[in-house]
Amino acid sequence: MFNARILGAVVAAGLISGSAIPSAQADAISDFYKSKRMTMLIGLSTGGGYDRYARLTARYIGKYIPGNPKIVAKNMTGGGSLVMANYLYNVAPQDGSIIGAPQRGVPVEPLVAGKDSKAKLDPLKMHWIGSLQRETSIAVSWHTSGIKSYKDLYEKEFIAGGTGATTDSVITGYVMNHLLGMKFRMIAGYPGGSEVNLAMQRGEVMGRATNSWSSIKSGDYSRVKEGKLILLYQMGAKKSKAPELKDVPLATDFAKDEKTRKILFLKFAVNEFGYPYVMGPGVPKDRVEAVRAAFIKASQDPKLLAQAKKARMGVDPIYGEEMESLLKEMYATPANIVEALREASKPTGPVQMAKIPVITAKVKLAKVSKDGKKFRFKGKDGDGKSVKGRAKLSKKASIMVGGKKAKASALKNGMSCTLTYKGRSARKIACD
Repeated sequence: MFNARILGAVVAAGLISGSAIPSAQADAISDFYKSKRMTMLIGLSTGGGYDRYARLTARYIGKYIPGNPKIVAKNMTGGGSLVMANYLYNVAPQDGSIIGAPQRGVPVEPLVAGKDSKAKLDPLKMHWIGSLQRETSIAVSWHTSGIKSYKDLYEKEFIAGGTGATTDSVITGYVMNHLLGMKFRMIAGYPGGSEVNLAMQRGEVMGRATNSWSSIKSGDYSRVKEGKLILLYQMGAKKSKAPELKDVPLATDFAKDEKTRKILFLKFAVNEFGYPYVMGPGVPKDRVEAVRAAFIKASQDPKLLAQAKKARMGVDPIYGEEMESLLKEMYATPANIVEALREASKPTGPVQMAKIPVITAKVKLAKVSKDGKKFRFKGKDGDGKSVKGRAKLSKKASIMVGGKKAKASALKNGMSCTLTYKGRSARKIACD
C-alpha cells in the first residue's frame, strides 16, 4: 500500500555503503576520475532553483570523488527537462562522467503520463544520487485577488498562471478541480516562474497553483510578511517542518476519502525529490557508489552550507538510497490509483495560453554575464509599476550605450537603461 510513512531509515545504510569502498576499488575509481572532466547536465534554464542548486553541488562534489575531477555545469533545456533526461539515458556515455539534474517530475513522468509519456527511459533503472533540498510546493494568491484562504477556492474562480501546458505548474490546478471541486482556471505559456510572479503583481492572474517554498523563502518572503503574497496550502509527502508553514494546511488533508488521499499523495510525494541528481543506467556500480558517497560529504561541507545560507537556499538533503526506495514504492501504487491521477490531470476545459506583453521600462542592470547577453534588471514600466526579472538578449536585439550602437559586452552591472522585452527576451536596450 502506498502511504506517507517516514522514509529516513535507509539513509544510514547509504552512509555506510557509500563510504566503505575497498582501497583497491577506490584506487581504480581515482585512476578513472583524475583524468576526466565531469559534466553536471542541467535540464532547466539558467538562474532558476534547479540551476542554482545544481551549480552549487557541482562546485563541491568533485572535492570528494576519488581523483577530484573538475565538474562543469551545462544547461540542456526542453520538454520540462525530458530532453536532457532522455539524452542521459539513451545517448550519453555510461562511464560515470555525467550527472543529470532533471526537473523533479521526471522520475514519475512515465508512471503518471502512461502511454502519453514523452520519456524514453525507465526511472527505476537509473541511478539516483540525491538532492540538496526536499521541496514543499505552495499554492499562493496575490492580496488584491480576493482569495484569502484555500476555502475561497471552492467558491470563487481562481485564475492562476503557469508555464508549459503539460507542466506541474498547470496540471496541479486541474487535479485540484477534479478531485476536490476547486475552481482553478489555468493560464499556461509563461516562460518561467518570475514571469508568472510579475503577471500576478500586474493583475493579469490572481496567483499560482504551485510555487516552490524555497523560491518564496529566498526571493518573495518579504511579500508574505507584508501580507501581499498569501500562502493558501502546501503540497508534499508530509507537512513541512518550516516554522513559517506551521499554520499552512496540507493539501492531502482536504481529501474526503482514502482513495482521494492516495491520489493526492501520489501527485505530491515527488516533491521529496526536490532538485534531484541522477546518473545513467549503465554507469558501473562502483562509480555510482563513489559519487553517492561524495554527494553525502558535499551536502555536509561547511563551505557549501555557508554559501547556501548566504544565498538563502535551504539544505535538507535526501540521498540516493532513500530516493530509490520512495520511487519503487510509487511505482508499486495500485493501477486504479495511477489511472485516477491520470484522469484528474486532464484539462477541465480548453487550455488558455498567456498573452505575453511587450514591456518598456526604465531599469538598472545587475548580475550581467561576462558576454553581456544575460542579466537581471529592476525598475519601473511606463505606468510606474515595478518590474524585475531576468532577460537574455534576442539574436537581433538593438543595443545602444551612450547614444551609440554597441556590442553586448558593453553592458555592465549598475547601468541605467531603457529596456524593451517580452517574457525573458530582451529586444531593445539603451543605456546611459
